[in-house]
Amino acid sequence: MIPDRLANFPPFVPWWHVALAILVVLSIIVGYIVSAALRQRRLQQLGKLPQIKRMIQSHSPVLAVVRPVLVSLALLLLLLAWWRPQHAGKARMVKARGIDLVIVLDYSKSMYARDIPLSRIKRAKQELGRLLDKMHGTRVGMVIFAGSVKELPLTTDYNAVKLFWEDKTPHDMPVGGTAIGLALTSAVRLLQRVRGKGKGKQRDQAVLLITDGEDHQSEPLKAARMAKKLGIRVYTLGIGSPMGELIPEILEDGKQVGYLKHNGKFVTTKLDSKTLREISRLTSGRYIQATAAAFGVDRFVKEIDKLKKSETKRRIKREYRDSYRLLVFLALLLLLCEATLGSRRWSMRKR
Repeated sequence: MIPDRLANFPPFVPWWHVALAILVVLSIIVGYIVSAALRQRRLQQLGKLPQIKRMIQSHSPVLAVVRPVLVSLALLLLLLAWWRPQHAGKARMVKARGIDLVIVLDYSKSMYARDIPLSRIKRAKQELGRLLDKMHGTRVGMVIFAGSVKELPLTTDYNAVKLFWEDKTPHDMPVGGTAIGLALTSAVRLLQRVRGKGKGKQRDQAVLLITDGEDHQSEPLKAARMAKKLGIRVYTLGIGSPMGELIPEILEDGKQVGYLKHNGKFVTTKLDSKTLREISRLTSGRYIQATAAAFGVDRFVKEIDKLKKSETKRRIKREYRDSYRLLVFLALLLLLCEATLGSRRWSMRKR
């Protein structure tokens, strides 16, 4: 893990950023090698050995290595600056304000589909981690589901919430399928338990449902109506493609052995946005469509910021400041050094 005092990088760095960095560095190294080879070839074509030796003596092989290293380091620093690293600043005491929230995450095997980068389930975990990092004072509970559910009661210990889902996979669910109605009912009951406790009455309550919406077993709209009666808003985040996607067959050790089949035919998974939109409409929530570029967590944060919140205990809040300016400065300094080095040995002898 990166120490808190050093930097906070985004949890999801596009793969092509890393690929671009590797490509640029390799291109620089290859360019310098080709340049050195062409220079050697030109010297050999002169055909006068004494003159060639004198020319080679003035050329520094050390500088020939140092220059591409400096340029490569400078470009890597610029790429790091592009990712906007941060360092920990001052800590201060604040009163946090929040709501009651239950996150409901689909753990059916259809979440192995890769129409979202990495896979639906892996990307969802990353984005939920980013969501919890933005929470302050909100009590958060968790329900993961397939054909059955597993629950985590509401808490402000966000690390405990992350640990709840971190190492789990669809293989950990005892019953397969996608029972959205059962999961929503479980979430509503978790929220009912904290009503009237402490300042629970003053808080708005909400559910964030992340799923592809394919419910073949339960009655999600019936559960949505129950949430509506209790004033609980359900925000649905649809993940997946409406065109259909093959479902990878993943073993418990994480290896893929093909794609799921039923009666000799490949099984596909499609996003059922109609049901998810209706759940949100019934509960005065909002439907959000996840895409490869924008998963939808930021939109959800803006929505819950509109809800009524209550104050909780004082806590320590640490501010973070951008560190990219220092990286840009160091990169420019390295490029300046490379430009002034030249390629010949330094000599103090008088001619």
